[in-house]
Amino acid sequence: MLDKFNYKEALSAENFKALTLAQLQNDLDRAQCGYTIGNIDFISELAVLLENLSTEKRAQLLYLIDLPETNPSLISSGDLFLDLAEQIIHREALKVHLRNHFSSQ
Repeated sequence: MLDKFNYKEALSAENFKALTLAQLQNDLDRAQCGYTIGNIDFISELAVLLENLSTEKRAQLLYLIDLPETNPSLISSGDLFLDLAEQIIHREALKVHLRNHFSSQ
């Protein structure tokens, strides 16, 4: 099930995208980042936010999202913060996917 999950494809559905962004916003609020994520270019926005956060605040956010601070197997573009934003969106989408999957059973 998890190896077949394509988060980019799933995000093309507006309802799933809205749920994923709501999950992300919830985690941003819990980490007290003081930022409201937009709906259009949310990955780039998140990358800029991550770059501007203090190291402590970024570590707290990654802890709340349940994502390791360094994950070299997923870094591909050469832009650390853009790659990290992609990983965060993937993790948040996976949370939504699992919640939907298990709540429907």
